[in-house]
Amino acid sequence: MISGWLFDAYTLNGNMIFWIKKTNSTMIRVVDKRWNHKIYVASDKSLLKSIIENNEILSMVKEYNFLSKFELVTDTKRSQVLEMELKDSTYTLKLAEKIERLGRFGQFRLYNVGILPEQSYFYEHDIFPLMKCKVHVSNSKLNWVGKEDNVWSTEYKLPLFDNVRLKVYPKVKEGKIPRFTDSIALVSIQNCDRIKDIIHIQGTEIDILYQLVKEIKKINPDFILTEDGDSFTFPYLRYRSEINQVDLILDREGVPLYRPKRDGISYFSYGKIYFKPLAAKLFGRVHIDTDNSFVLNESGLQGLYELARICRLPLHAASRASIGKCMSSLQFYNAMIKDILIPWKPTLAEHPKSLGDLLIADRGGLIFEPIVGVHEKVAELDFVSLYPNIMFKENISAETVICNCCSHSKLRVPELLNYHICEKRRGIVPISLEILLKKRAIYKNKKNATTDPNLKKIFGARQTALKWVLVTSFGYLGFNNAKFGRIDAHIAVCAFDRQILLQTVRIAESHRFKILHAIVDSIWIQKKDGINNDYNDLTTEIENKTGLPISFEGIYKWIVFVPSKNNAVLPVSNRYFGVFEDGTVKMRGIEARRHDTAEFFSNVQQNILNIMSEANSIKEVKDLMPKVRDIFHMHLELLKYSKVPINDLVLTKRISKNVDEYENRNTVELDALLQLKNAGNSLKAGQILKYVITDYYQKNSRKRSIPLELVNSKTVYDTKRYSELLAETCNSVTEPFGLKLTCE
Repeated sequence: MISGWLFDAYTLNGNMIFWIKKTNSTMIRVVDKRWNHKIYVASDKSLLKSIIENNEILSMVKEYNFLSKFELVTDTKRSQVLEMELKDSTYTLKLAEKIERLGRFGQFRLYNVGILPEQSYFYEHDIFPLMKCKVHVSNSKLNWVGKEDNVWSTEYKLPLFDNVRLKVYPKVKEGKIPRFTDSIALVSIQNCDRIKDIIHIQGTEIDILYQLVKEIKKINPDFILTEDGDSFTFPYLRYRSEINQVDLILDREGVPLYRPKRDGISYFSYGKIYFKPLAAKLFGRVHIDTDNSFVLNESGLQGLYELARICRLPLHAASRASIGKCMSSLQFYNAMIKDILIPWKPTLAEHPKSLGDLLIADRGGLIFEPIVGVHEKVAELDFVSLYPNIMFKENISAETVICNCCSHSKLRVPELLNYHICEKRRGIVPISLEILLKKRAIYKNKKNATTDPNLKKIFGARQTALKWVLVTSFGYLGFNNAKFGRIDAHIAVCAFDRQILLQTVRIAESHRFKILHAIVDSIWIQKKDGINNDYNDLTTEIENKTGLPISFEGIYKWIVFVPSKNNAVLPVSNRYFGVFEDGTVKMRGIEARRHDTAEFFSNVQQNILNIMSEANSIKEVKDLMPKVRDIFHMHLELLKYSKVPINDLVLTKRISKNVDEYENRNTVELDALLQLKNAGNSLKAGQILKYVITDYYQKNSRKRSIPLELVNSKTVYDTKRYSELLAETCNSVTEPFGLKLTCE
């Protein structure tokens, strides 16, 4: 019997392999040779029989059976499907494609294909990463017994992991981009818990590679963190090891670092294009690329642990997974429990609508446009996880909205009289949301209740990770590739939201509050001589009448709703800044909140807002404008005399196309992109460009900007253009108070 924490899981050579972190901190490897991934095929019975008569397909199958399953999430009756257990789980996609080609489009419907074998194993055995467990190894089969942990636990304790940060430095001249052809100059291995504990590996390149393998084996870390491990560090190390004919073994399995089949993919998400490099996997260890891990950057390792546990994703996959993928994994687990198959390619179509229904359905969330200008004594109220709570409370899911089983249901969607909601069963989406909503609420309470700074940090990280899954859950309902998504469910949530926000506005007005702005799940209100009881009574009534939790965020001493930069009359619903009575500055949509703003500009704007935050009224803010003007001119002088470090002036842009696809050839961004391409680094759609403006007004020049990678000690930035940008940034927060700054 082996007891400890389930650390890593993967398939290799047809076996499921696990690493268990024991209580004495040692790692032990266990293998399940009896289990393999299963896929399912649905079709006519005669066609299913033709599959098992195909020798080429049978050569990849260990066992097959005919079973009754719910083929679609909307089905109320089971269907007979063909279950096929593979001989080697790594051939899942290959087998699925062979079966699909046997018939016409849609003739063979495949299920449980697009999930990792280790995920499938987790679902079947009801286990999860970092679970405290006991496992019995018998006849090459694992028996998970005496489970000491529960995914609902909020007090779970984890072992201390050994984590290192790996950095590789190629031999490259200043202002040149590192290439795979550059030899290795230095490798550093730093202990993440003891920052000063760092090993520098130097010497000949062969010596460096051998010493790296030796040190990693000696340190035996659980996590290896890199800043660009997927996109450069590991592909570079692999290339250099091939050149030097060195087996670069950095994992616990003894498998040399391998070459990925492709570079990565560009994909759209929420109207933006992103690029994701292929992951560099280390068997038995967890490699995390901090540049390729949204979860880690938002909530740290504690947030990653929580998501991996709840969503039953291996740590390696969870660190790189989109939040939608995390949500999907949780839904897959709940679907498998209910005997519902997981479609390889989503097939649920939108329900037909009349023109009248379509006009209502496409309205989205409700927005009361802000009253442009500066306002005093404004209160903000935010619904807590409004969309996920609507989905959970109203039982909204792909199979419950306009369900097949109860067309006479009394549960109706507001405004859309033809939309009913199932009364007989809970949907996959609300079932999956329950653990996220309830655990997040518990963590928030625990964070507020504890005085232990370490626990406060842990609970905060966990609730932040869950928050992001909840934020994404609504958008994923309408995502065309969501396995259990359907646009009709997405539409239903928006309809409930409109009703709730409108009801909230009416309640606030009945309490004699003025509505300054309202958007989707937040409302800003104002009442002359309002007291605490007024706000307490209001929030209580809203919660009682809507049945949903709402948070009183506080009262702003003053708040500014900013107009459009193109039209001073038009309001912008998601751009504002203000200061609460406790001095906290809150801002949305302005430069200091934007990721593409240079650090210098963000710092100056934040500095100005900090000065303005001392004021308790509009008049007091205006009285501070001379002090703000002095701050502006001080930083303007730094720019004009080139005293600002060039790294603080780096602008960023997520490129929407590959370099050769841009039609407008006269932009500073394209200048930088072309220079990168000529230097051997052609960025792909979705990747981040970092650049410095060097000669903005030379319209016919290709040297108007320079990519950060090519910046050297001789690079000079365009003081005139940066001075103009400084004025624009400062004016965003000073103009509402009557101060317009210029760089003249």
